Amino acid sequence: MATRSGDQNPDIPIEEEGAPSHGVKRERGHSEAGNEATVDIDPDEPSKKKVGAPASSMCHMSPMSSSLMSIATEPMGHHPNLPMGYGTMLPLGGRMQLMNSVTQPRVNIAGSNNLVIICSDVQSTGSVPRATSSFPGGVRSQHSASLEVVQERVRSQHSASLEELKQKLNHHLKIKYSRLTKQVQPIPFLKDKHSIDKVFTEVGINYMPAGDDTTWQKLESHHDIPTGTIGQSRVQIIEGDAGYGKSMMSLRMVHDWCTCDSRSPLNNVDILIRLNLRQLGGSKSIYEAIVKCLLPLDSSIKESDVEQLLRDEDIRTLVLFDAYDEYPDKDEEGNFVSRILEENLLQHVKVILTTRSSCIPEGCDRLTAGRIKLTGFDDHAREEYVRGVVTGGDEEATKKIVTQFNTNSILADICQSPLFSVIYAHSAHKAELKLDFGSVTEFFGYLMHCFHDHEDNKPQTKATAEEQAKFQEFRDNHDELDKLSYGALSANNQQQTWDKDKFVTEVGEEFYKRHIDIGILVAEEVMNRNYPKQPNPYKTEVRFFHKLSCEWYAAHHLVKRLRSLPSSVPENLVDLMNPSDLQHVYRFACGLDPIVTPRVLDLLKQKKDCDSLAVLCALEQKDKAGDVLDTVRDLVSRDVLISGDHSRLLQRTTIELVQRACQHEIPVPCLRLENCFKRFDVTNSGIVLESDFRLANMKTVRVLHTKHWYTGGEITRDELLGLLQTCEGLTKLRVDSSRFLLPLSIPPETIPPALRRRNINILYDRQRGLVYRLSFEHGQWEIHDQRADQLFRVYISQGDRQLEQEWCIQELKIAAEAGVEINFLGLFESFNTVADNSQSIILTSGRTIPVLHTLLLLGIQGSNINQEMFIKILSYVKECPQMTTLRFSSCEVPIEVDPRQIPLLLKRRGLSVEYNRGNGLVFHLGFEHGQWKIHSQRAGRSFKIMINQWDSQLEQEWCIQGLKTAAEAGVTISALILVGTFNTVADNSQSIILTSSRTIPVLQTLQMLWIEGTNINQEMFIKILSYVKECPQMTRLR
Repeated sequence: MATRSGDQNPDIPIEEEGAPSHGVKRERGHSEAGNEATVDIDPDEPSKKKVGAPASSMCHMSPMSSSLMSIATEPMGHHPNLPMGYGTMLPLGGRMQLMNSVTQPRVNIAGSNNLVIICSDVQSTGSVPRATSSFPGGVRSQHSASLEVVQERVRSQHSASLEELKQKLNHHLKIKYSRLTKQVQPIPFLKDKHSIDKVFTEVGINYMPAGDDTTWQKLESHHDIPTGTIGQSRVQIIEGDAGYGKSMMSLRMVHDWCTCDSRSPLNNVDILIRLNLRQLGGSKSIYEAIVKCLLPLDSSIKESDVEQLLRDEDIRTLVLFDAYDEYPDKDEEGNFVSRILEENLLQHVKVILTTRSSCIPEGCDRLTAGRIKLTGFDDHAREEYVRGVVTGGDEEATKKIVTQFNTNSILADICQSPLFSVIYAHSAHKAELKLDFGSVTEFFGYLMHCFHDHEDNKPQTKATAEEQAKFQEFRDNHDELDKLSYGALSANNQQQTWDKDKFVTEVGEEFYKRHIDIGILVAEEVMNRNYPKQPNPYKTEVRFFHKLSCEWYAAHHLVKRLRSLPSSVPENLVDLMNPSDLQHVYRFACGLDPIVTPRVLDLLKQKKDCDSLAVLCALEQKDKAGDVLDTVRDLVSRDVLISGDHSRLLQRTTIELVQRACQHEIPVPCLRLENCFKRFDVTNSGIVLESDFRLANMKTVRVLHTKHWYTGGEITRDELLGLLQTCEGLTKLRVDSSRFLLPLSIPPETIPPALRRRNINILYDRQRGLVYRLSFEHGQWEIHDQRADQLFRVYISQGDRQLEQEWCIQELKIAAEAGVEINFLGLFESFNTVADNSQSIILTSGRTIPVLHTLLLLGIQGSNINQEMFIKILSYVKECPQMTTLRFSSCEVPIEVDPRQIPLLLKRRGLSVEYNRGNGLVFHLGFEHGQWKIHSQRAGRSFKIMINQWDSQLEQEWCIQGLKTAAEAGVTISALILVGTFNTVADNSQSIILTSSRTIPVLQTLQMLWIEGTNINQEMFIKILSYVKECPQMTRLR
């Protein structure tokens, strides 16, 4: 390694030859071995520094010199094993020079060992201990053989310029975003533009955190969305059907950031990047996309500048990708969006992505990404929009429009879509008449007519008779546009944009101009994927104002194709156009031409999970499909599903289908209710769903199967019996849920004789591996089936409902009596004590768990256990002959156990008693001496111990015991942190004495000692170093 010319000692290597010294005085002293130890004193805590703050000063003292030696500090990240903290003060005095940690070159001192001593939160006036020649000789001889200067992460010299660059970028972004958020056009044909804060209305929002595939949480506002900056997951996906407000919400988030809305969590974001992915076809990097799409042409910011900002982990950046389902390159391997989502690029950057529910990126599953589902407008949201945007607060006009929603149930369900709701409200207000629609096709047909009629009725655009004839021709004949739309949606990589020149060649100049003028088509400038082969980096593309318009015209072409085909539909036709993503194409087709409906239904039969769509398609015929009993019979011949994820329109339509089948005595083999069953109304004899829709007539339903993954609740004994009696043809009822509870039992005498004779199979799957069956003879639950692929585990928490705890205990009893292995019983803060006769565990709720002869593992968490209770638990365990493991976690247990009190039977049985303290180590109780030993170390987890002044006596003793055990076993102790607990070092340097008088011996495997919140004088400082001398693996003293 090169050395710096002019240095007195050529043996000291440097990081880089020729680095400037910046005129800072450098002095060195030498130990007997000729090497040096270092003391670094950093006045600022790195985690407290802000972007753009001046570089902090760092002091460095050499134990071989009474003066100061300069050091350099290249920026370095927080050490993974170092928790952050500060608060220790060293004494005044000494000739200590403050040095700027940015301007000094880095010096490495060769050797085999490292020791760094760091003091945080020292004032810049130099209140640090005197640089001294009184360092313990052992520090010189033992540690100084090889010492490397390590420094805190600090701002580099260009921090000020980086801050300036960030401010310049944000200035450009806010100008761009301001223009976007002030030109919102709720309905294209009205041409009215509004600010996003004037037209944005909250839609229904459900949130599912990453790693949780069972629980949807209802959010009150978009402000409640965990944006990644405050949420646990780096990626959040906003999903919803077409027209449900995904892009509007992304614009509202941008507006909140630009205006520093106090309610928004985005106030924590330094840089917010919003990119419309539809415009980024051919873009090779996010830096290129930002420069070309968001910055003005004369901006001095280059791609390399943007990259520097986004790569800086201290700058909190949020990237908002809008319209992933319309991203041209989403299926291209290695596109920059996929690399960011999959953490192969900009791993520290938070991401929000909007997309249709049917187009979730493959790299984002429920384990890695939070999910935000938009559920549309409810009655309150519709009324709020009408009053605030449409009528301007006119209560009479507002009431008139809202009444139309409320009196037409089909219209209200259609207008769950915010887009449809907005269009209807504005149209009804302008027309001042009542509009009645019975299907989505009728509604959208009216919308398309509005585009044409509104332009024609403008006085300033009054057309001549010849022009009107031509415009009418364009309205009635759009074959070329139909064909282009169908081709765009049936391609593997859906692309609903066209090059302007090519598009005009296909449809004609006049046709193109007319549809641009009325708002059905939109022309926008996008990046040119053929640049620089073509001279212009941008090009003009044509798209529909909304994807639903593309589906409308594609449906016209689908009708033509189906009419031209023979009676049987080719199998490959459905593969060309994915029904789950393009449901409106099929619904529009059925509404446009009832003759093709049977063919559409045949086509959907070829595709999996399209039964719900088939129901919607049949009902698009308005007053015709309902009378075609063959269609109803065909639709209910397969499982009929009503889901909580379904729209209100789909739920209502499916209910109508089931009711019509039952009314005409058509058997319904299986009705599945998923996450939507709320209760059974005994008074009115019907099922009430979460949406408050009702299922009353179910006399021909043979199997009723309900699943509850997201919702809880319970059904009482009377409700269960009422449900069974209402469903006259029911042969089987199955409930799958760990949250939805059925009665613990039903007294046989309460079961009507007619119900007993039907011998209905009632099954209950609690999602633990066992399926129970209710016996009408005894009124009790029995094991019906056991899944071989699932272990039987039961968890009882203190916060569980009363019935939930009773069900858990009942399951344990049933399993034990049937000889089924209970793989795990976990008691989370619910353990209280053991009965005096050792025959039961008593919970905090007062309920008891008897001895379980098939229990294998008992886990107790969050309940402190003293010596007496520990022995009582062992006595209970002794009565459970198959138990192999007793495990404690997140609680206090005795630091040692009297081995004479441990039942001899447990010693012979080989029971394993484990204790997980949550610090990386799991301890095992040795029965011979009653001492805890290290059982295992969690992979990837470093072993750290923190001793706080507010810790209990037992907690401190356990910390010290853990340190001793780890050191004796050769386990590396990455950090020992003493927070307000350090008192002194023993005179023989063999132990640290805490404020509680407890002692910590020399730890042979300790790497870092951190003392916080204790003032250190000169004498104590040297005594600490003497202790450090005895710890051969210690590399850092903080």
